[in-house]
Amino acid sequence: MSGVAEIVRVPVENLRHIEGFSAKRVDWLVRKIQSEGVWSKPLALDDEHGLVLDGQHRMEAAKRLGLKWVPAVRYHYADVDVWSLRPNHSFDWQLVTNRALAGTPYPYKTVKHRFPGEGLPACSFQLAELMQ
Repeated sequence: MSGVAEIVRVPVENLRHIEGFSAKRVDWLVRKIQSEGVWSKPLALDDEHGLVLDGQHRMEAAKRLGLKWVPAVRYHYADVDVWSLRPNHSFDWQLVTNRALAGTPYPYKTVKHRFPGEGLPACSFQLAELMQ
């Protein structure tokens, strides 16, 4: 994929974590999204399993806000650079996928990605659009 990524709406219920998240960060994000009334950054997903590659906190905020949909960009995971922020973790996209599908995501702040093309674009979706 090159250039600007395509944003699609995906069902929140189909999303899966690849790593943990901070409840405090989710609280802050929920307040921010509610005050703005707009969803401004898509999640990054793998194109096969609904794994959230970027946006663990936005996924949880969407759940708390009762959203049915979230904006997302889908990537073929094999085409995404993946590495660990922790010196004691070594993996590739297949190991991350296997752990997520097994229900044992990595700890918070473990998995990092670089997306092909220009990365995640900005977006602007009214919350009402994402609730229906």
